[in-house]
Amino acid sequence: MAEQDNTQYTDIEIIVFEDEDGSDIEMEIIDEFDLEGIHYMALRPPIDPLDEDSDEDSIAFFRCETEESGEEIYDLVEDKETLRKVMDVLEDRLLAD
Repeated sequence: MAEQDNTQYTDIEIIVFEDEDGSDIEMEIIDEFDLEGIHYMALRPPIDPLDEDSDEDSIAFFRCETEESGEEIYDLVEDKETLRKVMDVLEDRLLAD
């Protein structure tokens, strides 16, 4: 699916996916957590403070798995019930900070 390369910019952690065409897609890691034995990451496009059109409310959730070969696999969460659960966990974690 996608490969990753983690990069640290000040306090923002960025993950870089490579799509099927070889293009890089940068996503900011908002949070990561385990739910029901599965690891999830909440990601969004990096926010540009100078760009008025940046959408800081756009968050995608990915289910993260590591294959036996060590390759990390990221699957977009699309199931509505799972989305509701991971959104609730993220909200609780952000409010706790």
